[in-house]
Amino acid sequence: ILRLGIYELEYLQRPDYAVVNSYVDLCRKLEKNSVSFVNAILRNFLRKREVIVIKNEDLSIKYSHPAWLIDRWIKEYGEEATIKIMEYNNLPPKTSLRINRIKTDKTTLIELLKQQGIDFKESVHCEDCIVLKNSGNIRSLPGYNEGFWVVQGESSAMVVPLLAPQEGEKILDLCAAPGAKTTQIASLTRDKSQITAVDINPRRIEKVNENCKRLGIKSVRTITGDAVEIKINDSFDRILVDAPCSNTGVLNRRPDARWNRRPEDIANLAELQLKILNNAAGMLKKGGIMVYSTCSIEPEENRQVIEKFLHLNKSFRLESLKQILQSDKGIEGFFIAILQYINLFEGV
Repeated sequence: ILRLGIYELEYLQRPDYAVVNSYVDLCRKLEKNSVSFVNAILRNFLRKREVIVIKNEDLSIKYSHPAWLIDRWIKEYGEEATIKIMEYNNLPPKTSLRINRIKTDKTTLIELLKQQGIDFKESVHCEDCIVLKNSGNIRSLPGYNEGFWVVQGESSAMVVPLLAPQEGEKILDLCAAPGAKTTQIASLTRDKSQITAVDINPRRIEKVNENCKRLGIKSVRTITGDAVEIKINDSFDRILVDAPCSNTGVLNRRPDARWNRRPEDIANLAELQLKILNNAAGMLKKGGIMVYSTCSIEPEENRQVIEKFLHLNKSFRLESLKQILQSDKGIEGFFIAILQYINLFEGV
């Protein structure tokens, strides 16, 4: 009762008297002998809240993040940015709809949402995204059954435009499920490219198929396979490697991940990511583009993976990279790197 009461007083910005009275009433129902004690503690907290200071070493308690993760972020990004990252991670996740250009356009969808009284705003980060104020039941939103949109975060929706897929190209999505980026490739190419979507989990591949069906996409073929070792008898103009990662950029959407991860997971994931990237490189055409992305903000999974890959693959060059932090733009954390196969040794 005391923990809940102080949490409401400190974080939920509800009237002090109402909070105290409600928890005193709750205590009266559960433990009558403690009513005066609970009342005294809560009121004493109100009187002394201005002089109660949470020390730096207690950031883990204040922001509900594991201490080892906070230490990592402070060393990499500084304390101020780390606090902003944690504050963002504790906010309710936003619901963002990414327009399916195969079925509709932004103007039409906006008008449809307005007609139904849906409160939203246009994303300033992603041209095709609309951010809902209150989503409710996703399936009941206008345009769901018609396949006008798919749920996709703003940061996630920034990846495929950097891949820059073109109509008529062969494109590989090597870690595809549940299919938000796969279907975005199809949307940007008007369903006129040849997309191969791979995922290791058969049930998640089925989710890709379901999304494609609802969105009216016919240019995607799905394959169940391990991205570390799969060999497809084809070569691709563009490859997307949206690698499995620690999810530290999307902890607002996956709050349990912060407690389930351990420091050693970062190194293990980085090793897996490099293996996937190396395998993907062997399926890219000369002159082709490969985009590597994660929803992590850990350097070991991002910049350092790219550095190791370039050291092992001299025929590739880094075109650009982008690290999105929750503290920078108020959107989920993401990393995106664009690589090109330049074939340095051709003709030697």
